Amino acid sequence: MHQFASRAGRWPLALTVVLLGACAEEPVAPTLSKVLRPNAAVGDVFTVTNTDDSGIGSLRWALGFTTGGEIIRFDPGIAGKTITLDSTLNIRKPVTIEGPAGAGITIDGAGHGRVVMARFFKGLVTLRNLTITGANADNGAGGAIYSEAGYLVLENTLIRDNIAGAAIAIVADTVIITNSTISGTKLDAPTTFNYPAVMGGLVVVTNSTVAHNDWGGVGSTSTTGRVVIRNSVISSNGGQNCALYGTATLVREGANVSDDDTCGGPSEIIIADPKLGALADNGGPTKTFALLVESPAINTGTGCTLQVDQRYAPRDAQCDLGAYEFAGFTQVTITIDASSAVNASNGWATLTGTVTCSRSETFSLALELHQDQRVGKVTTDVHAAAIEPVSCTTTPRPWSASMVLSNGEQFNYSAATATAQTVDAEPWVAPTSASGSVKLYRSRK
Repeated sequence: MHQFASRAGRWPLALTVVLLGACAEEPVAPTLSKVLRPNAAVGDVFTVTNTDDSGIGSLRWALGFTTGGEIIRFDPGIAGKTITLDSTLNIRKPVTIEGPAGAGITIDGAGHGRVVMARFFKGLVTLRNLTITGANADNGAGGAIYSEAGYLVLENTLIRDNIAGAAIAIVADTVIITNSTISGTKLDAPTTFNYPAVMGGLVVVTNSTVAHNDWGGVGSTSTTGRVVIRNSVISSNGGQNCALYGTATLVREGANVSDDDTCGGPSEIIIADPKLGALADNGGPTKTFALLVESPAINTGTGCTLQVDQRYAPRDAQCDLGAYEFAGFTQVTITIDASSAVNASNGWATLTGTVTCSRSETFSLALELHQDQRVGKVTTDVHAAAIEPVSCTTTPRPWSASMVLSNGEQFNYSAATATAQTVDAEPWVAPTSASGSVKLYRSRK
């Protein structure tokens, strides 16, 4: 149990089953009137203990006690649960709402208007490890989140299946989206205007996926607006993936992939099908779009700064684009035979072995054969190299390569060392190498 330190003019706050109330050995919590309302401070943590829409221990109740800068978390007992709202959840002070990293929390608007409204202050609202869904904002903008706060930050969060009249999922002054997914937004009535899922004065999208929204991806709210996309997937959205208002600017950083040219031409982004799987539970606090094998988003990020993806799975140094870091690499097993024949006429060796893959692939093996040869007091490294194309399947396939020497050198009939490694492979093929000692013998042919 966390106990806030007492401060002059403030009440001590104990995070218990009722958020603010008695210790576990005191089962009856006192009723807090407005007069007795504690004065919380930046960094204080409130714990939501149930999934009710209102009342003691609810998320709405906890928000009512924030004074600016607090953190709202959730009891482990409700991790992965859904809070179904009867009306919009109003945020009137800077706050962080953080679901459990392992299972998250879903906030469902259940069709009762907007899900979240942040108004009447200029500050920072951070939403982390949440799923926000079920908005129906009629003719209004920002169905999932409408923010007039200074900064709206989304981290490891899913915004899905929301309905609005414009800026369908999010409208904000400044919105910073990191390791998050936005999908499934729909307009409540047909229109000829391209209303993207996310609109703001400043929109920054980093390692996130904005896909499968009916009327567009990301865009600006004014002619002075700015949209920044970095190592992200902005694709498969109806209308335009990037919709800029007037003279608003689009900044591309790292690498990005889209299936149209509204976010840039082929010299500026990767224009291709990102090959996303279905929105599914792939681990972590929310559902995500997995990258499929052959996705152009795999290992194409540049200037990568995030250590984990939306699921908190580790990212590679060369990260994947979007919210999901691909993990389904083709595994390769290479063997090198323990003996190798040497042609008696020219002294060249034939190196052999097998290769096996967890799925069918084609690539090449870079092969080297080294042998130390002593002439008098001098030891010389006699070596040859070759590149051998291979077709790899789930059944071991043999390979062989002629190890050609130059300058009249020849391999002796003695021990040597061979190495093999994958080259010219697709990004989803795990780099693999093998090495071993090889006994060279004289060929009888």
